[in-house]
Amino acid sequence: MIDPNTVRAMAGVMNDVNASYAIVVTTSWFGKASHDFAARNRIRLINGRNLKALMAEHLGVDVLIGLPKLPPQWRQQDIT
Repeated sequence: MIDPNTVRAMAGVMNDVNASYAIVVTTSWFGKASHDFAARNRIRLINGRNLKALMAEHLGVDVLIGLPKLPPQWRQQDIT
């Protein structure tokens, strides 16, 4: 799981460069605190499951995401 401070740091970068929105991408997943903060601060979160789907849709590639354990609510087929 990604540390919520990573998402909070993005808000600081957004402020510094006067960005209207940001995207944080990970092969892992985000917890509730990260989702809550992102929703309030125009930050889009893309977790490993969504990244895999985007790569298949836009690049036509199927990727394998290696994680030591499945995140909550994920199924094996989400990463393989």
